[in-house]
Amino acid sequence: MQPATVLPGLEHLLEVCRSRAHALKLEPPLPIEFTAESSVAGQPMDSQLAAVHARAGYLWVRDEFSVLPARHPWRPDLYRVNEHWRRDWEEPFGSLLVFARDDRLAYCYATVPGLAGERGPQPVVWVDVYEALYAVPIASDIDHFFDTYAHYLEAAPRVPEGEEHALPSRTFPWSAADFIARDRALVELIRVGRFDFLMKANARAREWVETRLSAPVRR
Repeated sequence: MQPATVLPGLEHLLEVCRSRAHALKLEPPLPIEFTAESSVAGQPMDSQLAAVHARAGYLWVRDEFSVLPARHPWRPDLYRVNEHWRRDWEEPFGSLLVFARDDRLAYCYATVPGLAGERGPQPVVWVDVYEALYAVPIASDIDHFFDTYAHYLEAAPRVPEGEEHALPSRTFPWSAADFIARDRALVELIRVGRFDFLMKANARAREWVETRLSAPVRR
């Protein structure tokens, strides 16, 4: 059995949801054990994602996002989603590893296996699949993603009673730039151009990264 991985960012997210009474579903882990050699639809399994699945079979944060279960009879799951993803999208996007999706829309969250060191953590991007496919870097690893999201939720104004289902005035990642910019390892990766191949076709993504994260994008 692989050693347990500490996930302080996930702990922070769970605590914020509980303290703010933000609806959360955390189901017990499934009887699936990932090893260092595990892969998902041809891509290496991220060690932190494996640790998340060792702790929870399913994680859902209302109106925000859900982490795909490894296997499930009716929910979209990690293996099926990524098998379809490989068939549907060409490179460089086809090599992303989708691990979560937006709770309201078709946006998704994915790791970038090609940017990980030797079995190191994989950085995380937010992916827009609605028009011309593009991705925005949001975390240096999955646990930083959870921690950033926790800070984003902490800063959210309290919703007046009776307006729980109103459309949000803030959206992730666009309204979370200040928190994303605290991830110095991510900003350094952006500055040396590691994510340019995922953003170069989208002016909005490039401008947001340059102005809000203070990280230049090469043309």
